Amino acid sequence: MSSVLVTVGSTLFPALTNKIFSPEIISIFHSNGVERLVVQYGRADVPISLLRARNLKLDGQGKASIMIGQGEEKGEGGLKVDLFRFTDEFEGLVRSCEYVISHAGSGSILTALRMTPPKKLLVVPNESLMDNHQAELANKMSEEGYLMLSNVEDLANTLPSFLNPNPHLDVDVKKEDEERFKLFPQMDRGRFKSILDDTMGYE
Repeated sequence: MSSVLVTVGSTLFPALTNKIFSPEIISIFHSNGVERLVVQYGRADVPISLLRARNLKLDGQGKASIMIGQGEEKGEGGLKVDLFRFTDEFEGLVRSCEYVISHAGSGSILTALRMTPPKKLLVVPNESLMDNHQAELANKMSEEGYLMLSNVEDLANTLPSFLNPNPHLDVDVKKEDEERFKLFPQMDRGRFKSILDDTMGYE
């Protein structure tokens, strides 16, 4: 089952969450075989259109689960959507999904890239932020080949190639193509100690 996690961290990024819930983007998820969509929407409001169309009721922590698409009542052949504001189990959620669509926060980016195996990551910087150093980080990491980059307006164009880069290729070639993301270096926990030892003259 193909699954996607969308995360905005602790920021307010309604442009992204509203876009994710748009019919255009939901249709792209459907057509590319995504069966589970997990959306961490932070301090934003769930779009009123989604609440009304699905008679969706959020619990006291802003959580809800709905089915969109075929067989909604039975949960068959549709897109299962889990919504929540915040979580203490972020790493577990990242681990459970094949694809991650994230804001440009360094914590979210590094968590996805340092998973074993690393997750396929699409970063959408929040262009409304002042002094947006996060976008600079995402641009550089995209140039290095560790992730894909998009903005909210281009998401409908970027998403199909992110989820399914070569839909007409056979399985073996397609698998090879999916290795287009460069492997991100794992954290070297001994590096700081080595630098400190060198500085202090220890052997």
